[in-house]
Amino acid sequence: MSDYSDAMSDTYDSDGSGFEDFQDNDSDYDMPVAAGKGKEKTSGLEYQSFSPERLQEVIDDEVRRVASLTELESPIASILLQHFRWNQDRLLEKFMDYPTVVLKEAGEPPEAPASRPAKRTRLTPTEFICNICCDAPPPEKVFKPRCGHAFCDDCWEMYVTSKVKEEGQCSFSCMQDGCPTIVDETTIAKYMDTLGYDRFKELIRRSYVSANPDLRYCPHPSCTETVSCVGGRGDSLLTEVPTVRCAEGHAFCFGCGIDSDHRPLICKLINVWVKNAREDAGTAQWMKANTRSCPKCQNNIEKNGGCNRIQCRHCRYQFCWLCMQKWEVHGYNNDVCNAWKEPEPDEATTEAQRNLSKWLFYFDRFNNHELSAKLDQELCERAANKMLEIQATGKLSWIETKFMQEAVDELTTCRVSLKWSYAMAYFLQQGNQKEIFEDVQADLEKAVEELSQMLEEEIEDDNVKALRQRTVDKTVYVRGRHEILLKDTAAGLAEGRWEWNTDV
Repeated sequence: MSDYSDAMSDTYDSDGSGFEDFQDNDSDYDMPVAAGKGKEKTSGLEYQSFSPERLQEVIDDEVRRVASLTELESPIASILLQHFRWNQDRLLEKFMDYPTVVLKEAGEPPEAPASRPAKRTRLTPTEFICNICCDAPPPEKVFKPRCGHAFCDDCWEMYVTSKVKEEGQCSFSCMQDGCPTIVDETTIAKYMDTLGYDRFKELIRRSYVSANPDLRYCPHPSCTETVSCVGGRGDSLLTEVPTVRCAEGHAFCFGCGIDSDHRPLICKLINVWVKNAREDAGTAQWMKANTRSCPKCQNNIEKNGGCNRIQCRHCRYQFCWLCMQKWEVHGYNNDVCNAWKEPEPDEATTEAQRNLSKWLFYFDRFNNHELSAKLDQELCERAANKMLEIQATGKLSWIETKFMQEAVDELTTCRVSLKWSYAMAYFLQQGNQKEIFEDVQADLEKAVEELSQMLEEEIEDDNVKALRQRTVDKTVYVRGRHEILLKDTAAGLAEGRWEWNTDV
């Protein structure tokens, strides 16, 4: 029987070619290279979106740089970077002063001095027994990593697969009890299939993103983009809402990670609002935000459109969904029901009741815009078939029939800002600044409701061109009012103009 030392050779050759050969020659693990996305800028906030492939390139570049400066092989450099939570400056600074200490802290085994047997000593090969499964595999089925602890291939494969696929780990030590040596990437690639290795690379990227405060995954479901943004944290969150947009077009807040453009409300108050809304969900108060009783006949009504002008199917009475006033009196006048009015002092009304009334006022309007945005989209989808019929008659071209979808897209964007503007108003102190804010808010809301009502008009062959022109004009106007709201609130945050009724 031959000596096992040949079969169980060290993981890396002395020239460090082991990992390079794996990268260059094994086509199963080639990562597609994607062109980097250009930097974008929103309201002074610079950010960049990375695809998984582009992010992997960034990580690989860091690993190669550290490997070059430390004269270590790339897999060892990757292990050291993970040990230092991908802080390459701190790693290099400490490694240049105390290389042995750094390697020991990261679990790297010391280099054993080469020893020669005595001249009269004979090497008698013995049968290898795996300490895990107690089998006696042939020499070519035994693997010994850098630490020298040898186990059979089957046990290594089972161990590596369970760590990566089941436990979701990208950094784990040797199977030997008490051994601190981290299993390197070459070994992991040796014992995993393509899907398993892709999973390992994904875990590496997660480790990199979680350790880097300038990176965030896009929170949108199924989106794999990562956004890099310098800023958007710390004290700056009191003066700005760092909204970014990934390469797939999903807007989210880089500061708190919520999957929505929650301007104009600052991040520190988002958690308070969401917590209150979550606690209120499922209660009678939440039901109140979704259903109404007709002020005239008291029949229950569920809203089925985005517009707040409601007509009871039973008695044909028309009223405002928000304030319940008769529509003939209410209409789209200057006294829009967007401002909370403090009730007259009443000894019978407790502080808790007043707080509840105020909360319901703002949460009702917040929830209404969320619901209306969905209903506007459904209405547009129902009208799409009608637009196709009109297009077939030659009245409008294909591009001209897109005006409704463009209007709905603008409505959806505005309703997102409006719903968060009500959350902001809930936290604002009473005073002149809040009144000015509510005037700007009312202008946008009035324009949004007018545009929403246009979407509910009947589409006929003889009026479609006029309806299109009115809708396009109103969409442009709504977009302008939306920009005014965002710019004014952003300027107020930067200037410290807003006063809150709670600690931030």
